[in-house]
Amino acid sequence: MFSRTFECPSCGAPVVQSLPGSRSLVCGYCHQTSHILPGGLSAAGPRQLLIDYGSAFSAGMEVRIGGRTGRIMGRIRFGYEDGFWDEWYLRYLDSDEEAWIQEDDGAFVLFRLIRRLDRPVPFGSVRVGTWSDLGGNLQQEVFVTEKNTAQIQGGEGELPFRIVPGEQADFIDAIDAGQLASIEVLPSESLLFAGVPVPFDAFERPATAAS
Repeated sequence: MFSRTFECPSCGAPVVQSLPGSRSLVCGYCHQTSHILPGGLSAAGPRQLLIDYGSAFSAGMEVRIGGRTGRIMGRIRFGYEDGFWDEWYLRYLDSDEEAWIQEDDGAFVLFRLIRRLDRPVPFGSVRVGTWSDLGGNLQQEVFVTEKNTAQIQGGEGELPFRIVPGEQADFIDAIDAGQLASIEVLPSESLLFAGVPVPFDAFERPATAAS
């Protein structure tokens, strides 16, 4: 079983990496976000404590959804003018597959990463209510329903890409063949996700975890 322990560059506490593909770790003691480099951890941005607003999820929790059990490895919080939303990083226990649970004001969407985009996304020229191939990144056009600019407020646990608290993140939401599509334009890379809305009662705690 893969496991590596680092020293937090901010407070010196042990920080554990349990997935070989992780790129960011957040210290559970001082809440410093760090990037994983060949020689250790490098602090990224200011320390940010994510205030608990009563979510039913938490890092390390096991969750059962769609007949499969996964473990929540971490989360990212995005802030925007009207509030914030959380994205919980889920790794399934029966494979190397992953998913994201978007939690926004009591509504939930289960997303999966389709791929990392290899071309810049023309965020400024994308128009809501139109069809777009996002600058040639997609094989077919999607119908854009929303676009917005947010800020990465912070993270928790272990994450598969690099985040920096305080940095800008652009978002494009669309409909693609009847599914929700979400494009995250981060400073380091752009990511394409597909998702479906799910009711909260679709998430279950495994019997071993609930006991």
